[in-house]
Amino acid sequence: MKNEVLNICGVDVHPGESLTLALPTPEIYSCAPMHIPMHIIHGKKAGPKVLVCATLYGDEANGIDIVHRLLNSSILQKLQGTLICIPVMNVYGLINHTRLLPDGHDLANSFPGTEKGSFASRLAHLFTNEVISIMSHCINIRCGGSHMYKYPQVFYHPEDPEAINMAKVFGAPVTRSSQEKTGFFYSETGKPKCPTIIYESGEAHRVDDYSTKIGVQGIIKVLKTLHMIPSKSPINTTRTLMSKRSLWVRATSSGIFRINKKLGQAVQEGQVLGYITNPFGPKSNIDVHAPVSGIISAITTHPHVYEGQEMIEICLYDPKTTEKVSFDPRSIETTQLTDYA
Repeated sequence: MKNEVLNICGVDVHPGESLTLALPTPEIYSCAPMHIPMHIIHGKKAGPKVLVCATLYGDEANGIDIVHRLLNSSILQKLQGTLICIPVMNVYGLINHTRLLPDGHDLANSFPGTEKGSFASRLAHLFTNEVISIMSHCINIRCGGSHMYKYPQVFYHPEDPEAINMAKVFGAPVTRSSQEKTGFFYSETGKPKCPTIIYESGEAHRVDDYSTKIGVQGIIKVLKTLHMIPSKSPINTTRTLMSKRSLWVRATSSGIFRINKKLGQAVQEGQVLGYITNPFGPKSNIDVHAPVSGIISAITTHPHVYEGQEMIEICLYDPKTTEKVSFDPRSIETTQLTDYA
């Protein structure tokens, strides 16, 4: 079936057309105009409308790289349906290397927003009405905060069965449910307005090749499952660990933290994960033990820790229903984008 003309932000995009639009945003106090670039690929044939967006926090860089690599893939030349890519949603934070917007608010938690609310709320309202409202599916790309490396993981809302399937197809090492009802998971009914998954991996202020490769591969798998791009062979599904909750291991004292485990490594309750030592006195180590069994899904990358600080995240899983998965971030093959097809 032939695709219809897409009207977005007051612009008509015709079937078979690819273009970049500049979404006007609220002005800053200097009255300087700000725009958010959106890349639109509107296929000749009808199909799903998928939004791939990144950098809700201005210090996130991985998502920008993932979107760039995705848009440069030749596999999108035969796209059916519509793909909208927004590499940077928080251009204000990107300019200032900060996570928040100029008014100090969090864009991720401001959806759906209101027309007369805070600066963040107005920007969220703009995205909700101009873009998200016309989408059939959404993939949001995130990363860990400053000095916090997140193992590649995909979040879905448990009340959204189609998103659960998208998450499994994406094939990140860890797949997690989220009870959040803010951000892209927001809806008055309790589940997102359209099937939505959030891919989170890597660390703020850094581009991580391992995270990028898994991100691009996962998005292309989802697009194939939605029959938006051709697939010559069955989709290669990757083993994924299904987890419903996680637990943070906090520092029992201040000092220098050294971990002796790797991201993605399975650990057992009571196992020593690392130790904290006094930076000023003689060597006296305080062992850090795993309070539960699971898989290491995030670690602090800063050696200096304060008492009570989050150091290691462990994702819990049921070994009876989930195959144990263990990856080494440094062991992934160096593949070309053409191999993702």
